[in-house]
Amino acid sequence: MNIRELILNPDNFFKDLSSKESSLTTPFLIVLALSVLNSIYTYYETSIIFNLFPPDMQSKMSIIMIFSIVSSFIGGFISWLLIAGVMHLISMAFKGEGPFKRTLGFIGYGFLPNLIGSLITILVGYYFLSNAQVPTLTMEQLQNPTVAEEVISSIIPKTMVYTNLLINIAVILWNLGLWTYGIKYARDLELKKAFIVALIPVVLFLIYQIYGVIKML
Repeated sequence: MNIRELILNPDNFFKDLSSKESSLTTPFLIVLALSVLNSIYTYYETSIIFNLFPPDMQSKMSIIMIFSIVSSFIGGFISWLLIAGVMHLISMAFKGEGPFKRTLGFIGYGFLPNLIGSLITILVGYYFLSNAQVPTLTMEQLQNPTVAEEVISSIIPKTMVYTNLLINIAVILWNLGLWTYGIKYARDLELKKAFIVALIPVVLFLIYQIYGVIKML
C-alpha cells in the first residue's frame, strides 16, 4: 500500500486500486490495528476510573472491564461493516455499480485517519491522566450522581475532552475526503454523487461524537 499517495492523492490511489483485483487484506489490517489501539486506550482509561471503587468491588467489576475492552475491539470491525454497508446502499440510489467486497475494501482504507487519530488520542490521554489523583469513593458517594460526576470531571479535565473532540472532528473530515474517492471508484460514481454518499454517514457520526462530548461536560 502506498500510504503517501493515499494521504496526498487519494483520487489517484483509488483509481489505481480499482484496476486491480479486490482484496480485503490491507483494509482488514488497518481496522485490526485501530481496534487494538482502541482496546488499549479503553483498558487504560477504565483502569483509572476503576480506582474510584472500593478494593473489594474492583475485583468483582473486572468483568465490566473485559466487556468494555472486547466491545472496543469489536466496535472497529462493526463500524467498518456498517459504514461500508450504508454507503453501498445509499450509492444504489445513484445507480452505483460494483460488488460489496470492493466497497468494503475501499472504505477500509479510509480508516487510516482513525488509526492515526487513535495514536494521538492515546498520547493525549496519557498526558492528562498519567498523574491524575483518583480518590477511592464509598458506596454512598458512588450512588450519588452529583458526587460521581464531579469526581470524574476532576479526573478527566475539559481540556482533554475538547482536545479529543478536535482530533475526532479532524479525523472525520479526513475520513470524508478518503471515503468520497473510495466510494467513487468502488461504485463507479461521479465525484459529486460520491461526496453525498460519503457525507451522510459522516454527518451522523459527527453528531454522535458531539453528543458524547456534551454528555461529558
